[in-house]
Amino acid sequence: MTLSGEIKVLEVQVFRILSMKKIIILLSVFSLSSCSLLNNASTSTEKNKRKYSAQKSIRSINKKANSIEYIQAKAKVSFRDNKKMKSNTVTFRISSGEKLWINAALGAARILIDDDSIKYYNKIEKNFFVTDFSYVNDKIGIKANFEILENFLLGILIEKFSPSSLFKKSKDSYIFKENQFILNSKSVESTVTISPYDFTIIKQTFATDENLFEVIYDDYIKVENQNFPTKIRFINNGLQNFNIEIKSISSLDKINIPFRVPKNYKRIDLE
Repeated sequence: MTLSGEIKVLEVQVFRILSMKKIIILLSVFSLSSCSLLNNASTSTEKNKRKYSAQKSIRSINKKANSIEYIQAKAKVSFRDNKKMKSNTVTFRISSGEKLWINAALGAARILIDDDSIKYYNKIEKNFFVTDFSYVNDKIGIKANFEILENFLLGILIEKFSPSSLFKKSKDSYIFKENQFILNSKSVESTVTISPYDFTIIKQTFATDENLFEVIYDDYIKVENQNFPTKIRFINNGLQNFNIEIKSISSLDKINIPFRVPKNYKRIDLE
């Protein structure tokens, strides 16, 4: 077999692992390849011994917003499929407030998420689908949208917490709790655990009578003076379904987000 033939076979084998169901699971918890900037968040905490008050910490986190317009990174994503965790390397590109682009498995599949839709196409199988966030919301048990998904990835609060909502203190964290937290127009019980050293989120929870959704941040790095999470775990009702581990990340002056479904591709109807 020729080298090009071997590469083609490899592409087919790799992408068949990324079946439709796995891509949906990846999106449901609902996901950049440049200079490596990774540092361990615990190291920065060791260097910075100053511990801020709970009030100053939550006020600082409430003010946090993304200041980087274009982000690109390469990440290892692990997701649950048939009760097993499986991993793949993907490239993310984020146009802040507008689009999230994911390129997976040797370019064999692409996903584009914007404020009202999720689009996917498969170069090997020659098929595609278009859906909205209601499909994702059914999977993760909370009412999300593009802004919420982006904030999860960037380690930014979905809604502000009042300083008076302080629930518990410990040596290395403060926990704030809101019983009537508004998540995309729906009231839920929510807590946020934050660092008193560097104003980063350690954990967020969103609870309803039927569901408990958690987002846990294990590490951060500095990108243009902004704390950016590098290890994120998404847990639904006690089951860890999706992890992101950033391998390299950079900010860009401009970004290219190529996404065009060929006319001869077959549309898939999602169940």
